[in-house]
Amino acid sequence: MQFVNYKNYGKCAKLSKGGKTMLITVDVGPRVIFYGYDGGENIFYEDEKDLINKGGEFFEAHLKGKGIWHIYGGHRLWKCPEYIDTYYPDNAPVQVVEEDDSVTFVSDAEITTKLQKSVKITMDGDGNAVLEHKFVNMGKSATSPIALWALSVMDKGAKAYIPISVEDTGLLPNRNISLWSYTDIKDDRLDILNDAIVLRQKNIAQPLKVGTFACGPVSVEVKGMKFSIEINSPEGEYGDNNCNIESYTNDIMLEIETLSPLRSLAVGEEAVHIEKWSLTK
Repeated sequence: MQFVNYKNYGKCAKLSKGGKTMLITVDVGPRVIFYGYDGGENIFYEDEKDLINKGGEFFEAHLKGKGIWHIYGGHRLWKCPEYIDTYYPDNAPVQVVEEDDSVTFVSDAEITTKLQKSVKITMDGDGNAVLEHKFVNMGKSATSPIALWALSVMDKGAKAYIPISVEDTGLLPNRNISLWSYTDIKDDRLDILNDAIVLRQKNIAQPLKVGTFACGPVSVEVKGMKFSIEINSPEGEYGDNNCNIESYTNDIMLEIETLSPLRSLAVGEEAVHIEKWSLTK
């Protein structure tokens, strides 16, 4: 690991292995703001012009001095269900802990959710990675049922493949699909196939979001590369009508979102959600 300055994101930790590079913001976030081949293009969207942000009365009343929330781009950790407190302004520096072959990025506990978030990253010899996302309840009471929500913001032109079940379940259903109110089922960016959901990013401003319980790794084709995310989905109740995978797109980017089961965290209790990343040409 070494520290570098990257564009307008300031200080970032640089991890390089197997011909691949990852940059993680340290002055804000954290965000995995860059992932790609050495000297190559970034698979992630970078919001250098601050096109996606959120402010308003809630922030002025409850989070004075913290600023507004910025997407920044890249990969982030959030809280589900999505309420206004999900948009906590993570604009402060993060703690960096290096140990053996992994690096952990730890943020301060959030004022609104009382959660301390961290992301532990381990790269293997091929430059693929394991990301261990963690919540710790730093509050004085148990949380309501919440889930860890890991979001990867892919750059323009991305095409996502979400595999769905082909199991013969007889008289019982074998697939579920969740649609948000702003989603047009006839949108040509969305294809619902017998074995997969396919979502394409195009220059169309109208947002589109779909979710499901995926039965295998999700993959995204972008800039001549294939980015795959594998998660372990334990038994339990999942949010948004039983979704462990969701995807959102507009005219700027495409998000691949993975979720853990909902659960309440006692004081001091932690929850973990792991993603395994691979990148090929």
